[in-house]
Amino acid sequence: MTSEKATFKYLREPTATDRMQITDAVQYLGRGMTIMGWLPPSKDSFYSYCGLYKFVKYFLLSCALYLPIGLTITYITEFSTFTPGELFTSLQAGINSPGAFLKAVLAAINAWRFIAFKELLANFGQRYVKDEEQLAVHRTARICNMAYMLYFTSYVSFGTMTVLTAVLRGNTPWRIYNPVFDWRTNTFYFYIATFFEILFMGSGIMYNQVNDSYPFLFGMIIRLNIDLVKNRIQNLRSDPNSSEEQQYQDLKECIADHKKILDICDILRPFFSATIFIQFLLVGLLFGLTMINIMFFANFSTGIASIGYLLALTCQTFPFCYTCTLIDADCDELALSIFNSNWLDATPSYKSTLRHFLHNAQRNITFTAGSIFQINLAANISVAKLAFSVVTFVKQMNIFEKFNEQ
Repeated sequence: MTSEKATFKYLREPTATDRMQITDAVQYLGRGMTIMGWLPPSKDSFYSYCGLYKFVKYFLLSCALYLPIGLTITYITEFSTFTPGELFTSLQAGINSPGAFLKAVLAAINAWRFIAFKELLANFGQRYVKDEEQLAVHRTARICNMAYMLYFTSYVSFGTMTVLTAVLRGNTPWRIYNPVFDWRTNTFYFYIATFFEILFMGSGIMYNQVNDSYPFLFGMIIRLNIDLVKNRIQNLRSDPNSSEEQQYQDLKECIADHKKILDICDILRPFFSATIFIQFLLVGLLFGLTMINIMFFANFSTGIASIGYLLALTCQTFPFCYTCTLIDADCDELALSIFNSNWLDATPSYKSTLRHFLHNAQRNITFTAGSIFQINLAANISVAKLAFSVVTFVKQMNIFEKFNEQ
């Protein structure tokens, strides 16, 4: 298999004999986490030699830590030298950089949750034996990997466009403070300073890319498992050749699968609560600042980069919020499927177990941001409203006119 085929093999269409497993849905995500040192590589990998991945992990964390520090020093010492467009472009990164570092630290600390999550998924995979179930698993795995690649492309595109437009204007991309190489001194120092800025900002961009794609992929996998459990429930006691004992066993297996879904949610819920809370705090403000930059200050090239940044910001919250809303609806459908299943002439023990199952299934799967408010589409709309409030505030302050006067 060529390297290109190996790279994109998790995006392939299903065939009659070739089906991906549920754990394949997080293959690209796992690779991203391994590259950044959050997960240990395979023992025979060069990346594991002498703990190389650990060095990379702490080096990238150091870069992400310096990013907000360097930008803050720049704002203090060189604020008067910024043009409006440069200032708002830099603020997009400056405000987001502390959040990127905090999310990176949280991800590094909670990396064990991903390992536990993948182990539970492997247990689920043993249950997918029917052809239609394997097809559904393959399609979901393909969608998850395509979504990860879309996140990767949008985030890298923003960084690349920002670097190119800045270098063509003769400036460093984000004006991060560099005490060693003053980019104004000569051309060599300019390219060295640009390289370091790409290194610092690149760490923040990649941290955001992995952290922001993780919740959405998780939500898609949860929806798949709920849907498969729902289909099994709808088929309970539909085989006339099945004994009452076998039918009761099928019901208990559905209950066990539902319990595994809840266990997966319990493992990842604390991590999502913290990271999504940080995103909600920052995204509304960043949306507003980016829209202001596009509307008033950006030229064509910086406007394209800012539009790419808006896409990246949208990817931070909207997909997972929308998926959480769908999961809530899926849970309602699951409870209805239990109630509408074929149980009228079942044994008393079957009915009793079904009642307990229905009672537990009526408690929908929900996630909260910082244990304060529920993550759903309504919360994301509220964040979008904050962005328009920021734009309105800036317009009322006549900041655009004041910049023009200067």
